[in-house]
Amino acid sequence: MSGANASPARSASAIARSLRKRRSHKLMMNPKLIKSFVLGAMAAYGLAALVLLFAAKLGVLPVQADVVPSKLEARLLGSALHAAVARRASGGTNPIPATEENLMAGAKVYREMCSRCHGGSKEAENTYGRSFYPPAPQLPRTRTSYSDSEMFWIVKHGIRNTAMPAWGNLLSDEDIWQVVTLVENFDSLPNSVSAELLHHHR
Repeated sequence: MSGANASPARSASAIARSLRKRRSHKLMMNPKLIKSFVLGAMAAYGLAALVLLFAAKLGVLPVQADVVPSKLEARLLGSALHAAVARRASGGTNPIPATEENLMAGAKVYREMCSRCHGGSKEAENTYGRSFYPPAPQLPRTRTSYSDSEMFWIVKHGIRNTAMPAWGNLLSDEDIWQVVTLVENFDSLPNSVSAELLHHHR
């Protein structure tokens, strides 16, 4: 008897689930509902953009470099920067092999042009580069998330509204690729290259 009673109960439960799925599917496929959702989302984004614009016009947005930005600001700006660089970089491979000669050449350029902001070694503390907003990444300590071609693009063209200049006006493409090769191999540099990077501290 208990088995006979359980079977109709299971059937009723299955029918109820099926009806709920059908209602949910109809709601999802309802063009009016979808249109309302899209219009609501556009209105919300539009309102947020207007609030941001008015805040900028009124001068209430923080612009000083010695105040820690909000997580939202850092995330948005970081995502925008990564997307812009990825879109413009060639996507090609690094043409410079990581020979000691190329690493040494890259170290000489890096020491003269980059180390003041980005640090010269894992041991050296660099408060100068950390004082920018956004802070200059300490490349000997933190592995970059950019690919070789993206790093090449950044070094050559710079980043607007930061302290990163466009080195393409001063360095050849070969110089820039040698620096990129150095940065990619910071964790496994020959002793001679590490000594070259620290030469200016002696």
